[in-house]
Formats: sequence, structure tokens, C-alpha cells
Amino acid sequence: MKTAEIRELPSEELQTRLDEVKEELFNLRFQHATGQLENYSRLGQLRRDVARLRSIQHERELGIGHEPEPEEVERGRRRRQREKEEADAEPRRRRGLRRGRGEEEEAAADEATEATGSSEEAAEEAEAEE
Repeated sequence: MKTAEIRELPSEELQTRLDEVKEELFNLRFQHATGQLENYSRLGQLRRDVARLRSIQHERELGIGHEPEPEEVERGRRRRQREKEEADAEPRRRRGLRRGRGEEEEAAADEATEATGSSEEAAEEAEAEE
């Protein structure tokens, strides 16, 4: 949960989120005590989320921060939804190269295969070029 997203929340929803995070933190502490917890890093994440939520609540109480207007809340939700849709629409990039070969070697092997028609000969030619 990012701070910018939290600041866009109205006070009622901020309190609701705080209650949810506290409840999840309680459940994780219980799992930890019984030895059932698998992801220990989640405890730290939730503690930081609680601190963020409380800090923003306290800012609003002191008058440092302001509660967003309903129009601001709606604009933020539409913006986040649009960003999510754009991110989902982008093709995911492949990580790494196929079978550990470099792009040049792979292209040379493909060309050799097309030219000779035999994969064994293409492999021998690719090895000879190296």
C-alpha cells in the first residue's frame, strides 16, 4: 500500500483499512506463535502499513494533511484503474534468452539452418564460427 494511495482515501475508509490491517497482523502473529507462518516478511510489511495509516490519520487530526474531496477520490480511482489497464495491456518482456545463447549466435544458427536445411550441419557451422 503506497502512501499516495492512502492519502487519497477518505477518513472512514482510512479507519476501515487500518482495522483490516490490524486484524491481519493479529492473525499472522497468532500463526507465528503456533509455528504455522510461512512468510515472515509479511509481518514487517503489515507493521509498516499500520504506521503509514496511523501517521496519515494523525496528520489529519493535527491539520497538517487534508481529507480529499469526493472528486479527488474519484479522479484517483479512475487514474489507478487506467494505469492498471495500461500495464495489463503491455506485452510482458521475456527474461533471458532461449537456451542460454546470445542473440547473435541464435540468429546465425537460424540462418545456417535455413540455408542448409540440416540442423546438424547448422550446429557444426555455429560452433566453427565461435
